[in-house]
Amino acid sequence: MPRRLLDRFPALDPAEINASELTAIVFEEGASVDHLIAFFADELRGAGRRIGGLIQLPDDDESPAFSITVVDLVAGDRWQQSRSDGFASWNAAPRILSAIEARADLAFVPRFGAAEIAGGGYVDAFGTLAAFGLPVLTAIRREDVEAWLRFTGGIGTMLACRLRVVRSWWQETDRRRQKLLARAAAESGNVVPLLPTFG
Repeated sequence: MPRRLLDRFPALDPAEINASELTAIVFEEGASVDHLIAFFADELRGAGRRIGGLIQLPDDDESPAFSITVVDLVAGDRWQQSRSDGFASWNAAPRILSAIEARADLAFVPRFGAAEIAGGGYVDAFGTLAAFGLPVLTAIRREDVEAWLRFTGGIGTMLACRLRVVRSWWQETDRRRQKLLARAAAESGNVVPLLPTFG
């Protein structure tokens, strides 16, 4: 079991973490969560929103049964890998964190699963994204909900595996962030980015 998010990142102030910005879609085994996430990511991109992180594409007839297709939403790369390898085995975290430099509106993390529950995978990516104030969307199996709650310390939001629910969550989250940005700009008299400048 991984240490709690706030223990791994003691500088994080729980009062400054918006629960709606650390979000997991809860799905049952066999549910089409990958279809939902891929469609939602395409929908956001089509609306001109910046997205980052990784998604797992739904299986198709051309993919071997033992493989999955992964897409880097910033670089646009896609590749197949063995399901038995898991995302973390090839150091996926830097690709997920590239969402920060890309100033993404939303970062996707494919799963909070067995590797993360064991304390590996990209548990640290969740904390880093939260520290930079990026909304995060991931997916968890229903049997892993308790592990997710222990990891997040109860900070966060869980969504039903329904597109309308995810859309509604995003509309509210985005509206809240836009108000925050407008308030920060009004208080300073300048446009203040939510994320730092790199390079």
